[in-house]
Amino acid sequence: MSLTHPKISIITNVYDAKDYLPKTVQSVLAQTFTDFELLLVEDGSPNGCGELCDELAKLDPRIRVFHKPNGGPASASNVGLKNAWGDYVGFVDSDDLIEPTMYETLLNAINTSGARIAACCGGTIDEQDQTIPGLVVGFSGGYGTRDAQELLLDAFKTGSFYGPLSWNKLFDIRTFRDKGILYDETMFFGDDASVLHRVFEGEQCCCLPDILYHYRSRAGQITTAKGFNPRKLDDLRMYWDWFTYFDKTAPRPGYASWAAVRYWRNYYIFWVQCGAAGTQQELKPLFAPHKKHLNALLPRLLGTALLPAGEKLRLATFCLSPTVFYRAAVAWGRMVDKKEGK
Repeated sequence: MSLTHPKISIITNVYDAKDYLPKTVQSVLAQTFTDFELLLVEDGSPNGCGELCDELAKLDPRIRVFHKPNGGPASASNVGLKNAWGDYVGFVDSDDLIEPTMYETLLNAINTSGARIAACCGGTIDEQDQTIPGLVVGFSGGYGTRDAQELLLDAFKTGSFYGPLSWNKLFDIRTFRDKGILYDETMFFGDDASVLHRVFEGEQCCCLPDILYHYRSRAGQITTAKGFNPRKLDDLRMYWDWFTYFDKTAPRPGYASWAAVRYWRNYYIFWVQCGAAGTQQELKPLFAPHKKHLNALLPRLLGTALLPAGEKLRLATFCLSPTVFYRAAVAWGRMVDKKEGK
């Protein structure tokens, strides 16, 4: 084992995770595969995370700490990528936990399959480290060695996060460096996913059914914030980019059509969430460019066999006026509830 040339670099972005970071670091240090370095990239956190990182680095010489002004998770990941010494790279969020065998299992999968990427399933834990039943990140496309971009197709079809995540994977670092890829620093939601279509280009991925990663769901996170966090609209930008990529830059049969379907379904879900939060009018200007994209996709979506007739009717009505459609849907729901005595 070489401290200046470890086999694996593990990158952890640190922001507002002081209560959880020690457990996260311990779960990394407990890996059965020991030839790794852990890069703690402290992203200008205001609550003492920087000092905690420095203290944790004293526990093990494999830990390196980088302090930077706050710039978001993608910018922190890029600091890690630029400073990684390993042949392979993985990502662990600063409040999550991993199984002791995670990186040994993923590296063995790469060595056995000949692929340059390996992926595992993920489970969800609460703030007390307890498993939340039923919340598992899995892959419906069939486990084994697959064309890596099939993981995105599965996401378009099912909404699964198995493909569009970085933290459940181990990458040959050349899949980033040889292609000149860094994470998009304008993305705050989906930051670990938005460039993966390029990382996956020409690659195979060994897909495992093992639950080796445990994602923590906690109040106040960007992905679980009460109401609707407008940064979630980055998700629509990401799916639009994927649609245009598969439609024009790197056409693959069916991929663009499924990406369009997922774009519409995510847009609808977000609009409903805004309605429930009472922020539709406030956020309407932020939805405006995405509404133009949805209007552009409308003929294609109405003509596809991928949507049932009832959903096409809902789509067409929604596009005429999302606000009126939502109000009518809420009124109808209340009338039905009243009729049923709820």
